[in-house]
Amino acid sequence: MNLSVAFVGDSDNQRDLVATNKLGHGRFEVFHATGSSACEDYAIKVFPQNEFSSKRYMREKEFLASLDHQNIIKHYPVLHHNASCDILITEYAKNGDFFDLVTKGGLAHELHVRTYFRQLISGLEYLHSQGIAHLDVKLENLLLGKDFQLKIIDFDQAMFHGEEEMNSGGTHSYRAPEIKERTCVDKFAADIFATGVCLFALRTAQFPFIEVEKDGQVKMIYYDLFLEDNEEFWNMKCQKMGKKSDFFSEDFKILLRGMLERDPSKRLTIQEIKASEWYNKPILSPEGLKFHMDRVCKRLAQE
Repeated sequence: MNLSVAFVGDSDNQRDLVATNKLGHGRFEVFHATGSSACEDYAIKVFPQNEFSSKRYMREKEFLASLDHQNIIKHYPVLHHNASCDILITEYAKNGDFFDLVTKGGLAHELHVRTYFRQLISGLEYLHSQGIAHLDVKLENLLLGKDFQLKIIDFDQAMFHGEEEMNSGGTHSYRAPEIKERTCVDKFAADIFATGVCLFALRTAQFPFIEVEKDGQVKMIYYDLFLEDNEEFWNMKCQKMGKKSDFFSEDFKILLRGMLERDPSKRLTIQEIKASEWYNKPILSPEGLKFHMDRVCKRLAQE
């Protein structure tokens, strides 16, 4: 796909972009695009021209235009373009997403997990401060930026906190109970639940619970065990991973228990998460993170 684009604030310069390889596996296609100079790299999200896609496009465009944070993907507003569909152009996060990183064993140490969890909470806190709930927090929507910083993407299911009608169904095995039951009132609390699932996955490369549908009912396997007999749940997870029983620290268990609480009104807030013991243990500096993750990504690319 070849595009001719004029960016807002630079309307005198028409940019010719070439969209090449497809990125990710989401509802809408995303492509890596390059410009005429070697330093021009973008991601282009394509929305077909139909009623459903147009609504998603307008919603995501509105949100991205209002956001400016180091852990949220940067949006490049377009004045006009020659594509036959709606497009959103953002920075290109060349180091991939956290789903691939985690499933390939790229986050082996708790120190690295905590560093990225802090970045995720920072981005989410900013998002909530703007009155916006993401409502589809998952590993595939977390990217590694050029300096290996975490970037939150995909806002086509996002909503303002005060909106009454829910238009988001979330993603299986990440979504909070109230999302599945269509009783969600506190959208920020729903984001906290999904973020708790991400934290567990970052630490273990597994989901804490498996969401299944049977006879029209949606259930999460292991969730009741997690709530009712917490120690049995953690012991079972250690056995499945072939880890010793002390693999999960007590402060990690306490944090997860609070984030994955069934009752949204009792679920931890971001401020409570930031005050937790596990959250406040050491993290890597930006330089240390970049040095380590550069080596990890090069190793994974060779495997």
